[in-house]
Amino acid sequence: MISLYVGLVLGAIGLIGGFGLMFAGSDTWAKPLIALVPIGFLLVFTGLVATLLHSPDQGVEPKGPPD
Repeated sequence: MISLYVGLVLGAIGLIGGFGLMFAGSDTWAKPLIALVPIGFLLVFTGLVATLLHSPDQGVEPKGPPD
């Protein structure tokens, strides 16, 4: 879950800050901020997959082949 939230924050900061600075004309700071967007996406994807793989099964029996 931590990876998911950190990735969301990095992606939002990269998109909003990077494009804001790019449109304001400050390309030196815009490039590193825009480069945070793919890193944030990877963290979100990793956090989502880890959360789904390790979610509790809520007492449901695993389904196997029919008897």
